[in-house]
Amino acid sequence: MAGYREFVTGEVLTAGNVNDFLMNQAVMVFADAAARNSALGTAIGGANALVEGMLTYNQDSGKLEIYNGTSWAGVSAVKKIAAFTSSGTWTVPAGVTYAIAHILSGGGGAGGSSNAGADGGDSSVAFASGTVTSLGGEGGVASASVRTKPNEKANSGRGAEGSSSNETCGSDSQWIVAGASVTPAASITVTVGSGGDGGTTGFADGGSGYVYIEYYE
Repeated sequence: MAGYREFVTGEVLTAGNVNDFLMNQAVMVFADAAARNSALGTAIGGANALVEGMLTYNQDSGKLEIYNGTSWAGVSAVKKIAAFTSSGTWTVPAGVTYAIAHILSGGGGAGGSSNAGADGGDSSVAFASGTVTSLGGEGGVASASVRTKPNEKANSGRGAEGSSSNETCGSDSQWIVAGASVTPAASITVTVGSGGDGGTTGFADGGSGYVYIEYYE
């Protein structure tokens, strides 16, 4: 039996009423996954077993979870992004226990007029399990005859371009993707590398880096 049912005062509930309207269609509340498993069990099929479509609320994670016939899964988890165009701190939202960092460092500056371009700055995310770092691009070598193009775009991680000789160009930065377990309310340091300066005034600088952190709520 499906649909919404409103019971009247004094009505006798049948076993079918209880199963269809009060159990399978109710949102059951549990303190955590262990409490849910203790109350409902983990058996699949047969009497007193889990039924596909059962819906529970997990107070520990703050999420609705549905039994999909194989396991309990979060309902309508939404992917969110914390974006950093400069260095800062990410505070892990409540209920979030895993995150994926996308890390781009700064590009190297173009070399010129007997001065090499500066290397781009490193970008990093300091997870509790270890800091993940993207290395900045190398600066171009010195060249008295180099001609440069305009500075690279901010947050592009691109190495600055020089003349037709590749030796005078700064190199592009690294792009790294890494995931790690996180703790709700923890503060995670995010460093965004700057672009390397051109070797001489007027010579092109590399593009700065960019970091974004992907997580689900």
